[in-house]
Amino acid sequence: MEKLFISCPMRGRTEEQIRKSMEQMHKIAEAIFDEKFEVIDTWIADKAPACNREQLWYLGKSIEMLSQADAFIGVYDDQKGFDGCIVENYTAKLYGIPQYLVNLSYVAPDVIERRLIDQRVDNLEIY
Repeated sequence: MEKLFISCPMRGRTEEQIRKSMEQMHKIAEAIFDEKFEVIDTWIADKAPACNREQLWYLGKSIEMLSQADAFIGVYDDQKGFDGCIVENYTAKLYGIPQYLVNLSYVAPDVIERRLIDQRVDNLEIY
């Protein structure tokens, strides 16, 4: 069975939100590629070792998993708010892994909602 790598925003999200997005993206990938996929579990439960750049440690683990992929599905985020997803997408493209991008608002509405709330808070005027 072909293996699918799902690049999903994780920062600031619960495991439940992430798993829900991954489930949706899995279904989308199977429809788009017309293929049944075994999903590479990209949820990393391990804690990063003490280091200056935890996100980079997680990204390294993620790229290692990407090497097993036959297909890639990721998110398109017009605000480019998830650097790891951008790097994973670029790496998949660079190494010829068939890919598809889904608009962030379809698979992670919680992220969009949080951005709107943050924007409203930033626009509040204090008297």
